[in-house]
Amino acid sequence: MLLQGERLDDLQFGGLMLIQRADAYCFTSDAVLLANSVAVSRGDKVVDLGAGSGIISVIIAAKRGANVTAVEFQPWAADLIRRNAALNNLSDKISVYEGDINGCGKVLPVFDAAVSNPPYFRAGSGEVRGDVRSALSRHESTCTLEDLARESARLLREGGRFYMVHKVERMAEALTRLSNNNLQPKQVTLIYPKPDRQADTFIVTAVKGGRPGMKLSSLTVYGRDGEMTAEAAKLYGKI
Repeated sequence: MLLQGERLDDLQFGGLMLIQRADAYCFTSDAVLLANSVAVSRGDKVVDLGAGSGIISVIIAAKRGANVTAVEFQPWAADLIRRNAALNNLSDKISVYEGDINGCGKVLPVFDAAVSNPPYFRAGSGEVRGDVRSALSRHESTCTLEDLARESARLLREGGRFYMVHKVERMAEALTRLSNNNLQPKQVTLIYPKPDRQADTFIVTAVKGGRPGMKLSSLTVYGRDGEMTAEAAKLYGKI
C-alpha cells in the first residue's frame, strides 16, 4: 500500500500501523497524547477536524470503538486517511469528509465529541519549514482558532465534548475562543516533556453548554532517565 515517498510507522499498540509521507508534516507525541485523552465509548460519533494522516482517527476508532468522521481538505491527506483506515481494518469505523473545516458544521451531522490537533502558528508567524503540505499543517493558513471553535460548536450536540492540543503560549487565546463559542473549558492538562522543562503544550477538554468551572492538571512525558513515565505509558496504553 506504500507509494513513492511514503513510510510505514508502528504505533506500538495492538499492531496498529500508519502510512505517512516523509516529505510532509508527520504526527508527533502531541497527537498521540490527545487521541488517548478522548473519553468516548463504542458507537459514539466523533469528528476529527484537520485529520492529516489520520493518526487520531485510527487510535480513537481502534481503542474506543467509536465511529469517526475525519475532516481533511488536502486530497493527498484524505487519500492517506482512507488507506490507513483500510490498513488497520477500520474502514467500517472511519469515514472521510474531504473538505474545509470552515462551513463543515452546516453540512455534517451532529457528533458526541470533536477532536483537533490544529496548526500551532498564526498565518505569517513562525518559521516556515518544508513544502506547502508542511506549511498548511503548521500555520493557520485556512482555519484560525476562531474558525475551529465556531465549527466545533456547530458540530457538537448539547453536552458534547471538544478536545484539543495546542501551545501553552496561546492558551489564553484558545480558552477565550472556546468560551465565546459556547464551549466551556472544563479540564486543562499541561504537558511537560521532562521534569526539568517548562510545559510547552496543553490539552483542553471543553463541553458545549457546560457550566463554568475548570480543573487544572499536569502530565510529564519522560523522566530524568529518558524513559516514559508510568503516567504517560498508561495513557498511551502501554501498561
